[in-house]
Amino acid sequence: MSTSKHDKFFARSILLLQELSENGSKTVGELAEIFGVNKRTIYRDIERLHFFPIELEKGKGTVRIAKGFALENPKLQDLELLVAELAFDSIRNINEETDKHLSSIRAKILNPTFFSPYEIKPEAYEEINMDSELVTKIEDAIKKRNISKVKSNECISVVEPYKVVAFNGFWYLMAKDRADKKIKTYMMAKMQEFYATTEVFDSKYIDIDKLLENVHSAWFDDGNCFEVVIKIKPQAANYFKLKKHLTSQKIVEEKKDGTLIVSFEVSHDEDVDNLIKSWLPHVEVVSPTRLRDKLFKELQSYLRELQEY
Repeated sequence: MSTSKHDKFFARSILLLQELSENGSKTVGELAEIFGVNKRTIYRDIERLHFFPIELEKGKGTVRIAKGFALENPKLQDLELLVAELAFDSIRNINEETDKHLSSIRAKILNPTFFSPYEIKPEAYEEINMDSELVTKIEDAIKKRNISKVKSNECISVVEPYKVVAFNGFWYLMAKDRADKKIKTYMMAKMQEFYATTEVFDSKYIDIDKLLENVHSAWFDDGNCFEVVIKIKPQAANYFKLKKHLTSQKIVEEKKDGTLIVSFEVSHDEDVDNLIKSWLPHVEVVSPTRLRDKLFKELQSYLRELQEY
């Protein structure tokens, strides 16, 4: 297919999708008249647009968007999809394996374009330039296991970089501080410098992915672990039964009135601080009493400031 034919197909396809989305079903004849082409061209267009949920009722020649789907934002997303499809077309039928991969890719990029009864609100993340010099240096050091130097807040740490991790929407480098042998988090937005040496560290004793399963916040304190027990009133109990808010969450007891006793294994108070505060007044810290007293004082201080303000 020549470039001009690609362009015509491209433009016609966008208009065809918009026509079906905005005005409902059309016959092949009606579409051919609208776009000034013959019916064979419309049939060929529909065949090439098979990755969209378009239905063709062959007996009547009626074309429609499949029931249960509604095209959203066609001007932008469909342009992107059609560009991808034209690129796919150039490598179609090379072999069976390639066609399988193309089919898989189409399925993945198509799903967000059409209406779904499900809506998942993703967490907002701090913007990070993946092509920046800093990020490139960190990625390279992690891959090569190079001992590196991190400068943050005018302090220089010699570290073994393991992983870039997001906590609460902010990006951190998880790395072992060579000075005290503890794994720590280094906020990337606060890094002033990052320098990788040519010296390689031995990582065979560190399973960072396993470690991260029980890391709950950027306040992770390597080597420290304690239990926090909270009491959850019946009004909020179901939300803790349906979902683990932290990976270490365990339901210790469910009382007759629906109250839950829940425990967490954490390494720092901040691992559970925001969780507890977000469920007030429906939760109460049972232990440790130190954390209970700390939370009580913070709330008293907050109320005093409100009154003074």
